[in-house]
Parts: sequence; C-alpha cells; structure tokens
Amino acid sequence: MHRAHYGILKIDSARSAIVAVSFALLLATSPVIAQSGGSADGPTVASLYGDFMHYARVGQFDQADQFAQSLLGHPDLDPVTLMRVADQDPRSLETLLIIIRNSTLGENAERVISLIQEGESLVRQDTERIKLSIEKLGGPPQMEHFATQRLIESGEYAVPWMIHALMDPAKAELHSRILTAMPKIGRSALNPLVAALVTNDEATRVELIQVLGAIGYPQAVPYLQKVAVQEGLNPATLKAAVDAGKMIEAKFGRPLATSPAAGFYLVGQQYYDEVGSVAADPRLETANVWYWNEQTSFVEATPVPQQIFGQVMAMRCCEESLQIDPSGDEAIALWLAANIRREARLGLDVESPEQAQGDLADATKQQDFPRSLYFTRAAGARYAHLVLERAVKDRDAQVALGAIAALHSVAGEASLVGTEDFKQPLVQALEFPNRVVRIRAALALANALPATRFAGAPLIVPILAGALVQNGGDRFVVVDVDSDSMTRIQSELRIGSSKVVAEGSFNKALSRARGELDGVSAFFLSTDIEAPGLASAVEALQREFYFAQTPIVILVKDGGHSLASQMAAAFSTVRVVDAGASGSELIDLAAQIQAGSGGTTLDPALASSLALEAADALGRVAIHGRTALDHARAQDALIEAAGSGDEELQTRCLAVLSLIGTSGAQRAVADAALFDANSETLRLIAFDTLATSAKVFGNQLDDDRVSKVLNLARTEADLVMRSAASQALGALDLSNNKASEIIRGYYRG
Repeated sequence: MHRAHYGILKIDSARSAIVAVSFALLLATSPVIAQSGGSADGPTVASLYGDFMHYARVGQFDQADQFAQSLLGHPDLDPVTLMRVADQDPRSLETLLIIIRNSTLGENAERVISLIQEGESLVRQDTERIKLSIEKLGGPPQMEHFATQRLIESGEYAVPWMIHALMDPAKAELHSRILTAMPKIGRSALNPLVAALVTNDEATRVELIQVLGAIGYPQAVPYLQKVAVQEGLNPATLKAAVDAGKMIEAKFGRPLATSPAAGFYLVGQQYYDEVGSVAADPRLETANVWYWNEQTSFVEATPVPQQIFGQVMAMRCCEESLQIDPSGDEAIALWLAANIRREARLGLDVESPEQAQGDLADATKQQDFPRSLYFTRAAGARYAHLVLERAVKDRDAQVALGAIAALHSVAGEASLVGTEDFKQPLVQALEFPNRVVRIRAALALANALPATRFAGAPLIVPILAGALVQNGGDRFVVVDVDSDSMTRIQSELRIGSSKVVAEGSFNKALSRARGELDGVSAFFLSTDIEAPGLASAVEALQREFYFAQTPIVILVKDGGHSLASQMAAAFSTVRVVDAGASGSELIDLAAQIQAGSGGTTLDPALASSLALEAADALGRVAIHGRTALDHARAQDALIEAAGSGDEELQTRCLAVLSLIGTSGAQRAVADAALFDANSETLRLIAFDTLATSAKVFGNQLDDDRVSKVLNLARTEADLVMRSAASQALGALDLSNNKASEIIRGYYRG
C-alpha cells in the first residue's frame, strides 16, 4: 500500500469534525463486529478489530489507536483471519480509507488494510482452492452454488483454471457447469478471457466467445470483431463471434465499434482515461495483465503496479489496433502518450532518453525496452504535437513535458509553428497550468528561431524572462478574512525564496496573483470567505484552465466542516485541514496533492537549469536577429539575473545584454565588470562583453561609469584586468582624448 496514493493528512482529535459527517453515515449503516469483548483468555482478533472500528467511527482516535496497536500485535493475527473478520462489516474498507485520509491513525489503518488485502489475495489466488471449487461444480445444487461463490471470490484468478478444465476432455462432465459459472464472475473475468481467444482449441474458443457475450461488457467487442475477420475462420466460430458482438451491442442499444481497429482504439482510450469499467482497483498495489502462453496453452498473469495498469493496457489496445490498421494516427499518438504517462508514474524522468532502474517495475516490458522519448522522437513532430494536444486537454504536465522534449530535439520552425490545427497545442502550452511546461514550450519555440509572427509569440520572451529570475521557490495564495490568521500563515509560508500573496478577498487575491506571480503552487482558502464564498471560489478555480490542477487547501474554521468536506469529495485537487495548521503542514499537504495529480514541481536545481537554457535561447534569438521574437523585452530580467551570484548564469546573461542596443543593457554589463566583489573571471568576461557591446552599439555609458573604466585602465595593479579595461575603453571610442591620459600616466620624466 502506497501512502502517497491516499494523500495522508495527519490531523489531531480537535479536527475530527472534518470527517464527522462521513463517520456518522457509516455508524448508521455498519454492523458492530465486536466491542470490548473477547474470550476468557483475552481479546480476540475479532474483538480488537471491532473496537478499533467503533472508536475510529466515533472520532475517539486515541482509543482507536490503542486497539489498532493491540490488533497488529496479536499473536493469532494473520491476513486471512483478519480478512474474514473484516468481511463481517461491509463498510470496513470505506471506514479505513476515511481514516487514512483524515486522521492520526493513517499509518496503523494502512497496515490493517494491507493485511486485509493480503488475506483477500491469498484466498483468491489459492490454486488448490480454485481447483477444488471447479471439481465441486459437479456436485448437487447446494454444493454447486457454494463452489460458484468461491470461484466468484477468486475472480480473474479462477478463469485460467476454468479454461484449462474446458480444454480437458477428461472433465467433459463439468463443462456445462463451468460455462454456467464463468459469466457470473463478471468484469474481472474479461481480461483473461479475451487473452485466451487466440487458443487453437476451436471448441473452447467458441465457448469462451459465448461466455464473453453472456458477460456483456463492451470492451470485449473489438476482440470478438478481431476473431470474426480472421481468414479461413471456422463457420461455427464466426457465428459465435458475430452473435456475441450483437448480444453485447443489443444490451447497449447501439453499435459499439465500426471496425476492430477503431474498437481497440476506443477501449485503449478508456484504459488511458482509467474509466471505472476498466480501471485497476486503487486499493491494491498491483493489477494483472494477462497473456496467452502458446507453449503451455494457459493464460498467465503478469502483475504490474496498479498506477500504470491503465497505461499498459492502453498501449496493448493500440498495438492491437495498429496490427489491423498500421496507419492509425490516433492509435499511434495514444500509444506514445500512454507510454510517457506510464514512465512518469514509475517515477522516471520523461525528458530523459537514458535507461533507468524504474523500468524494471513494469514486467510487461523487456529489460532493454527503450525510453518513451526514443519512441516520441522517432515518430516525428506531427505525432508529438498530437500527444501534446492530449496533454493540454487533460492538463497532464508529465505527458506534456515528454511531448515537448521530443519536439525540442527534432522539430524546426516549419514543424513547430503554423496555422495547421495539429501545431496549436505547443502554442497553447505557453499558458499551461504548470510553470515547467510553460517554460519548456517557450524554449522549444524560441530555439526554433521562428521568422514569422504567430499566435502566442508575444508570450515567449516574457516566459523566458521569468525563467531567468525564478529560483525554484513556491508561489502561494492565501485568502483568509481573519487578518491575524492570514498574517500568521503568510509569514510561515515565506520560506527561502517562496512568494506569498495574501488577501481577505478571493477576487483581489486572484487579481494580484495574475499580476505578481508567474504561476501558483497552491491556494489556501478559509471556509469563511465571502463574495464569492468558498464553493464559488473553488468552482471558479476548477473551471479555469490555468488553475484547474493547482492544489487547493481549505482552512477549516468553526461551522465550515461540512462544506469543506463536500468540496474535498467533489474535487481531487482539494484537501481540508484545520485553520490552525502550521505553515509546514500546509506546504506538505500541497505537495501531496501535487504529487497525486501527476504535477511536476520546480525545485531550485531545475530552476537553475531552466534559467541557463532560457539565457541560451535568448542569446540565439539575439544573434539570429531576424526572428519574430523581441529579445530586448527580457532586458530587465537579464539585468537582474546578471547580478544573481550564479556566475554561469551571469556570464550567459551578460552575453545577451551585449546584443541589446540600449543604455540600460550596456550599463549593466559595465557594472558587472566594475564590481570588485565579482570574481576576476567574471569581471574579465564582462569587460570583453562590454567591448563587444560598444563595438556594435557605440558608447552608451554615463560619465561616471566611463571614468571608472578609464581609472582601471590607467591605474589597476593587476595587468590582466588593466588590459581588459583598456580594451573596453578603446571599443567605447570616446570623443575626448582619453588615450592621452593613459600615456601621460606612464610619464617618468
């Protein structure tokens, strides 16, 4: 169980009212397993679990924690026993999930839920239990019923053995019972069943097709269509496939796919979007991807981390689609996007082409499977644009970064800029909710050196200018009508280079954020804000593309618990916390939301790297001189960065400033050369850069700076520095005879 998946929020008992409504509903509908009971020899696993549930539901977390500790340390505790106990209370799992998200019991609740799931898994996968249940299908009706129920409990794990039995002539008397029981397994039987449709046992294939028709899930339709279009198909198999497809379509009252290629693409899209009918169970750590083993004639499971299951399956569906229609643009783009998202969820850098250890977590891929960037680059600019279009629509920062990385490395101006619809996502990414994506898009467009103006061009240089002076600090917005509370939170959020906008009015805070911040890392909204109120404010942020994925932390005050809980339940990027929470708690919670939504953060190291790339891009634009971009608009940011203390960045910014023909730019270069606290290396570079600026644009320095350069050229003890100053002085080509002053300075009589 991954704690990050649930976004654990630790709150003390004083904050338990946040979840009081949820727990009250649970109390009203949940049976009591055991409370303060046990045997003569002491409490049992069942009694301890019952007490744990009871005290958690009434919000007495300290007492609940004591029972949880005793339960977890009980000598008779084992996963299967705990699973059986938990099954007596159908709302147990819901209670545990609420506890994990909203109480101090998160860690113990996770341990309990992990044990329950381990018990479920052990029981479901017990091969001997499954085989015995299949055999018992042949018994009297009551025995058949219980055997069927056990097979339903085993779900997808039972299907391979049921298929194996269907292929065994010695078990012919069980076949009709198996075919009756198999559809009752339902959705979980679908994936192993469709994987087994490639079997060479034609009689069994017909039976599996009929089972898929009886189950009735639309995801089976393209697999059935694929069978139906095979050349030389047995007439009985063809009829079964057509009939099963019609049965499923009749259930939904419409055709589900015009062709198998289109059908596989549509199912792949569902997996990519992780819609409920195909999504992996988020409570489990792994999900199964099923393959047919030709050698053993057995369908086998390959477990993968549940967070990548949808993406792995989307890729498989696209591969099926492309086997039928190799020219399917949409399937190609979906495969590329799913591969990028798969890597991101494995914790890999989607902008890197290097092999990484995280790849090994996906057992469906061979060890030397290339990185996603390899595939997206190789596909070319058109497909990278299509992937980026998906990312912009979904506000998926990681997929956007992967697509932009490919475009940056393989596409020139003609491939990046134009009026064609497929080229617009890169321009749209200039206004993406994530700062890193905006900067990457601006870098890709700037480095293409576009010669003609296009929509979005005016945004590029300001974005690069912002990248020059950013430092990786967070950008926070606090809205709280209580000025004392607002001031405290604002002060505690100002850590290092973070910036905070704080107001009592949401509209005023949002207006300031648009003007003063280059993005927002998180909003902190108190429950008592007005005009607009909390609900309207949250809904407004969710509707706006720029802020839709931004974490929102609701600061709960008296009377606001119910509304806050409703907002958190309605939106995945919203969490609640007591208004008295510390700044560090608020920052941690915002980071958890960000991580859970697949966002990417701008840490100081990345900020520094992007600043250097921005300076280089502006330098290329300036040197080229004939682009649609005005590098001079970055002058103020270049001047600020030239004094940043980061010598590598300073050097690159000075080079760009030397290509801007303004007095402000040239004076900034001179200041870097004259500032004796700078290193000798930087000063020498700055004098050389000043000479370049002066040669191109002439002298634009004021008299004071000229005098300082002259003084260094005349009197500096360090001959290397004196020589550099004299070179700059000569390039300034002053109208008055400064050369005479220098010569006379060496007069010895």
